[in-house]
Amino acid sequence: MKHQLPSLQKAADFCILWEMDLWKYAKGGNAMRIERGKVVDLAKRYSHAWLFLIFAMLGQQFSLLEQYVVPKYWVYCWVDGLIPFVPIFVIPYTLWFAYVGGGLTVLCLHDRQDFIRAFALLAWGMFITEVIYLVFPHGQPLRPIITENDIFSRLVRDTIYANDTNTNCCPSLHVLNQLAVHIGLCKSRLCRDRKWFKRASLVFTILVCASTVFLKQHSIIDVMAALALEIPLYLLIYKVDWKGLFLRRAERLPGEYSVEPAVPQKEKVRETVTME
Repeated sequence: MKHQLPSLQKAADFCILWEMDLWKYAKGGNAMRIERGKVVDLAKRYSHAWLFLIFAMLGQQFSLLEQYVVPKYWVYCWVDGLIPFVPIFVIPYTLWFAYVGGGLTVLCLHDRQDFIRAFALLAWGMFITEVIYLVFPHGQPLRPIITENDIFSRLVRDTIYANDTNTNCCPSLHVLNQLAVHIGLCKSRLCRDRKWFKRASLVFTILVCASTVFLKQHSIIDVMAALALEIPLYLLIYKVDWKGLFLRRAERLPGEYSVEPAVPQKEKVRETVTME
């Protein structure tokens, strides 16, 4: 028996260590399940973020149009000759990328409904515009030869002009997307009561629209065409109550598909008593 005691002690120690390992594993499993649950909750909460894939597809489609569409028409007017080339407008022109991307991200994280409406305004504008580019291949002959070497002129010449062609201009996607995100933010629950932000966003939007013509990226016709396209899209997406329209139509449908207006239970009881 004396010789068996050390072996029994070792067995007991082994069992204790084994139970401790099992407990650690169980705790780790619970932690993994908790983390997995958080990931699932986040995926459900931000399930609308997949719409960014459509935005990427529309951007890729525009790149293909830039590469393969050969312009057959030139779009410009006499007013463009009165507008000077002002390279400092490259600042709001390039900040546009951060504004559009950041604005959509904020809306996506803050409110699902606000994001979907703003994205619908932006995506439909891009889709219709790119169809116009395909059906009506065109460009603009307004770009000057830049000889100055100041920082703003170099940015325009070596960055914008070098990477963006003077084709596919009307309507201006720069103006369309800026207006879509500006409207989406100003109409959102996050910013609708923040007057300072709405004013600052409006000023920036005006600067972006102006930069497209002062950098000779677009004709004034392109800006007007973008405004003409954005207004009906805004009315259709933000002013028309599509849900209520379909519900009212369903109420008028005959047969089993008609929707009867909800009657409170108390009123139903009163009607029954009166009939009796």
